[in-house]
Amino acid sequence: MTSSGVQDYCDWCMGPLTEAARARSSWLGLPLEFAWACSDCLDAGRYRLPPDGWEGSAEDWLASDQYVLGVDDVTVIVNALNEVLHGPEAVEDWEFETRLGVTRAAALETLRRLNSNSSGGFFAGMV
Repeated sequence: MTSSGVQDYCDWCMGPLTEAARARSSWLGLPLEFAWACSDCLDAGRYRLPPDGWEGSAEDWLASDQYVLGVDDVTVIVNALNEVLHGPEAVEDWEFETRLGVTRAAALETLRRLNSNSSGGFFAGMV
C-alpha cells in the first residue's frame, strides 16, 4: 500500500497497479480488499479465481461466473444505446419501455455510466 491508502500492487501477481487497472477492477465489481488486479491479470482472466488472502470459499468468489464485457462488447452497447436514444430512427418516448424493457431514463443512465468509464479508464478512446 502507498501512504495515501490506495493499493498499488496486484493481488494475483504483486505487479504494479495503474489507475486504469484500479478503475477496471472496480467496474468488474471486485471487492476492495484482496482483489485489485493489474491489466495483465485482468486480460488473462486470473481475477476469476480468488487471490491468495481471500478468506471466503471459492464458491463465494463473485467474479468466477461473470461474463466480462470486452471493449468491443461495450462499444456495441454504447453505439446501440446512442442509436435508440439519439439516432435518426430513435425510439419514441411512448414506446421506449415496451420495445427495450427499460425506461428512457434508465437507458440514458446506463449510457452515462458507460461513457463515464470511458473517460480515462479502461474504456478510454473507444467511444
